[in-house]
Amino acid sequence: MSRKILSILSVISLFIIISCSQDTSIDISDAVGKSEDYLRNLEEITTTASSFDGNKDIKFRLMVEGNVTEAEATTLFQRILDATAKFSNRSDVWDYYNGFFDINSYDHGVIYEGTKMIGEDLVVLSK
Repeated sequence: MSRKILSILSVISLFIIISCSQDTSIDISDAVGKSEDYLRNLEEITTTASSFDGNKDIKFRLMVEGNVTEAEATTLFQRILDATAKFSNRSDVWDYYNGFFDINSYDHGVIYEGTKMIGEDLVVLSK
């Protein structure tokens, strides 16, 4: 009987080790690049720039012509969050990274800033 219990415990331990050792890494640089390409193709955005600091911080800058409302800015920032999650193939990507976003107008410079910290909601501020 003790051999049977030992065998069962060995199988369970092996299963746990295999489950815990699966690769959960995120190729965030690739996801950020693909998100930037996606955003650049949106009608309301003239160009984009993005960066990843190699640690936890992702930054996006969106350039627009004319004025953007706070609701439109929030929608654009949410598109950054959604696109990055989509291209990373991880719906929980923002549980691991901080996001710093801004929208620049050619006429007025930075007009909105967005921040998405780990474990917090998106915050949008008018400048």
